[in-house]
Amino acid sequence: MEARRLRFWQLWLFGVTMLTVVFGLALMVAPVLARHGFSWLFYGSPFHIDTFGEAATRYITFIHGALGAAIFGWGIVLAFVAHGPFANRSRLAWSAFAASLFGWFVPDVLVSLAFGFWQNVALDAVFFVLYVAPLLATWKIFWRPASAVPATA
Repeated sequence: MEARRLRFWQLWLFGVTMLTVVFGLALMVAPVLARHGFSWLFYGSPFHIDTFGEAATRYITFIHGALGAAIFGWGIVLAFVAHGPFANRSRLAWSAFAASLFGWFVPDVLVSLAFGFWQNVALDAVFFVLYVAPLLATWKIFWRPASAVPATA
């Protein structure tokens, strides 16, 4: 039963990492759509950012692409961790997911709130829940005493 539960959450994590990869890729390959999506999210209008002027709009589009590249790369690494080490009950893999998740979420939320973009906090919260659910669900599998479950470093 425990093996099936681990498999379910491992596949869940792999799916979320693939969603992350696709999101990052979309920011890179569909920059206008990304700009309009964030404009709608933050300002309630898909074209509001376009009113900032050509230079600002171009820079914002560039930042979305650069952000997409970082998200894409992060997602690929997490996909490999989910597929192999996490599936093999590596505590290091579980810790890598947790550290990566909190290393992104906490600072991003603080920056978003400092600049008044609560909408980004809402978007972050969706991804956070999708990632933290399997970590919470598998905590006992990975972290019970070593004599109860073999775990790799």
